[in-house]
Amino acid sequence: MPIFRVLIKSLPVITGGLFLCVMNTADAEPRAYITNQGENSVSVISLMTNQVISTIVTAKAPVGVAIDDIDHKLYVSNVESRSISVINMKTNAVMSEIKLKIAPVGITLSKSGSQLFVADWFHDQVLVFDTTTLNQTGAVAIGKAPSGMVVSREGATLYVANRDSDDVGVIDIRSQKLVNKISVGKHPFGVALGGDGKTLYVVNVESNSVSMIDTRKDIVIATISVGEHPYCVTTNADGTRAYVTNTGADTVSVIDTVAKKVIATISVDGFPEGIAFDAKSSRVYVASWMDNAVSVIDAKTNKKISSIPTGSQSRAFGQFIGNITN
Repeated sequence: MPIFRVLIKSLPVITGGLFLCVMNTADAEPRAYITNQGENSVSVISLMTNQVISTIVTAKAPVGVAIDDIDHKLYVSNVESRSISVINMKTNAVMSEIKLKIAPVGITLSKSGSQLFVADWFHDQVLVFDTTTLNQTGAVAIGKAPSGMVVSREGATLYVANRDSDDVGVIDIRSQKLVNKISVGKHPFGVALGGDGKTLYVVNVESNSVSMIDTRKDIVIATISVGEHPYCVTTNADGTRAYVTNTGADTVSVIDTVAKKVIATISVDGFPEGIAFDAKSSRVYVASWMDNAVSVIDAKTNKKISSIPTGSQSRAFGQFIGNITN
């Protein structure tokens, strides 16, 4: 095990700073990992060329994505096979598979990468796994139908969107206890932490809106109307812009997070779901389920500049951009 991984595991509260330090000193190549639910695969896209460079066969119906840039591991939730695929990002080979009793969708990792969190949609809980042993180490009762999840910037808190109870659960990761619930719009699903680390964005599918939450106070500070049937959200590096996929309108809403309003609406490929921002190129990547493609948006002009063909029913639920280092 690399020495910096040992240090990170021993210092969970400050891992965010260590992580940035490690990544910034390396020559990293950004890649997008797009789950294709209709053909049981992941398309690996080089963001330097905007081309698919590999296709990884997974278990049945892959949806969710979580990336460990330090150990170069990719975790993919497989709905129909009830499992999590663990993939080596350097070789694009499946290393192992975590068998589950549930059909997983939302997944995310702790800041150190030592814990994997899996949303248990049917039993209203979040399962916790040790990523070294791949054994379950805990379960935290949460709201109804947990879906999207994200870890706070300092790594101490897990935020969980509970679709059927219309709230966001706040979990203390160290104690594995639910410490708060924040009421939002109807059917919250995708979530993202702003680039400044101070704001949480929650997509409310049936309210056609996004809730902005102050993570220091755990309160909603704004509710912004977006397009029809929004699904996922991401932000740029400094958090001044948020980007929301609207599955019912085939668009992406661009939010000025300071003014707290939509400033642009961008047409993209059909039924956009997963979305992520690449800081290196200042581009937004959008997985489109209907058109089996990834739309590429220039964040400087708010224009779609290209489409990258992927596999059948591309979803990429979660933060799907990672980095390969030599």
